[in-house]
Amino acid sequence: MDSEKEVITTSAEGSFALARVETEIAEKGIKFVFVEYCDMHGIQRIRVVPADVFAECSLKGFMMTGMSLLRLPMRDVPPTPKLPYTISYGNFRFLPDMDTFKAVPWMKDVASVIVDPYHIGGGCVGFSPRHVARTQVERLKEYGFQIFSSLEYEFSVLDAETFIPVHKEEYGHQYQQYLQVWDYLTEIYDNLKGMGLRVEQIDSEGGYGLYEFPIKPSLGLQAGDDGFWLKKTVREVSKLRGYLASFSTKPFTESCSASGHFNHSLRDLSGKMLFHDANESDKMSKTMRHWLAGLIHHAPAMVIFGCPTASCLRKYNHPNRVTSPYPNWGIDNRTCSLRVKDHATENTYIENRIFSAGSNPYLTLAANIAAGLDGIINELPLPKMVEGCGNSAENVLPGANRFTGKLSDAIQALEQDDVLCDALGRDFIEPYLNVKRHECVKEMEAIESGDADFYDREYLPYL
Repeated sequence: MDSEKEVITTSAEGSFALARVETEIAEKGIKFVFVEYCDMHGIQRIRVVPADVFAECSLKGFMMTGMSLLRLPMRDVPPTPKLPYTISYGNFRFLPDMDTFKAVPWMKDVASVIVDPYHIGGGCVGFSPRHVARTQVERLKEYGFQIFSSLEYEFSVLDAETFIPVHKEEYGHQYQQYLQVWDYLTEIYDNLKGMGLRVEQIDSEGGYGLYEFPIKPSLGLQAGDDGFWLKKTVREVSKLRGYLASFSTKPFTESCSASGHFNHSLRDLSGKMLFHDANESDKMSKTMRHWLAGLIHHAPAMVIFGCPTASCLRKYNHPNRVTSPYPNWGIDNRTCSLRVKDHATENTYIENRIFSAGSNPYLTLAANIAAGLDGIINELPLPKMVEGCGNSAENVLPGANRFTGKLSDAIQALEQDDVLCDALGRDFIEPYLNVKRHECVKEMEAIESGDADFYDREYLPYL
């Protein structure tokens, strides 16, 4: 992709977008703009800009440190000398995507906009998660496809001071789980709607203080932005209410994990659905079968994106897990890592259950595209479907290795997948793996020292 085309300058298109934003600032009485970006772990990083200088600054770019992109959830930064190339502690130039400009409904006189990092000398920063996702979306279009997707993020609602969950029910969909925090849940719904997200339902899940607001799917990069806005909205509204909404995948070892299932299908460039074939007994098209085969083939390497932290990976050590710790698939089978739903032409899609609440929405989008597209390009064969329990030994695919729940194993799986690494770009992969290796060291130090609070202290408040 030509990175120069992504820069908002004084071009006619950029000037029109900026003028539209200036009009919205004036009409809505916006005083401050949060310029925001997503780090490696899907955590929002923010600078507050007075609205009366926003237009001027946005043309030049907002100068901010790029090292925050590489921070661990606990705010630790990997040692710079260990990076594969020199990254100084200087600034990147962050430029706004004006199409993402939104008035924030829960904060008076405030708006937000997503910004993308560029090197001072020009060109996108290769390890920016949103850039990685955008690149994969454009790559998919070159093959004549569009991805239609959404993320189902679950989150734990805890007291902000004590970290005690609002309930300890192990079974979801009980009315008392709604009633005890009803005003809070409806406030989140109203604000998600105010941010332009289309909420399908409000769910109480089986786990300590666990809730979910599934949103309708979107095309292309918009799905990643939707995931970013959802996490921002839930976190901030919860904070104002005296709650901590944590997207940590495994906040309580004795309770179920928080998921972030990735639901998606493909369309051609005209919008035609491509996963359904009424002439097949399983209603799955050839395109879908190859795409799914790609997901299964690259599943071990995708684990580090689906469960990106040492804390997240603990979900594979849970004795009551629903999702299989193996790469497999089944039709409407929750015990498989990849669940196919083939109810109708418009409702045939794949639910990737490897992905958890702690996943980055942009890297989720990018990794699934890279894996699935490889299946189509190389016409990978689809393994046999699981018809029983995906956790059973007899349903393990020949040669399939178990997802161990160890960060070191997840790192190795990605390192060994050259296809996925090359597709996502070495400018991203090397810094990302450096962050993960550093995190692995931090976890080992905590284990060896008997630091029992490591996971709660370093992940729960931040993810």
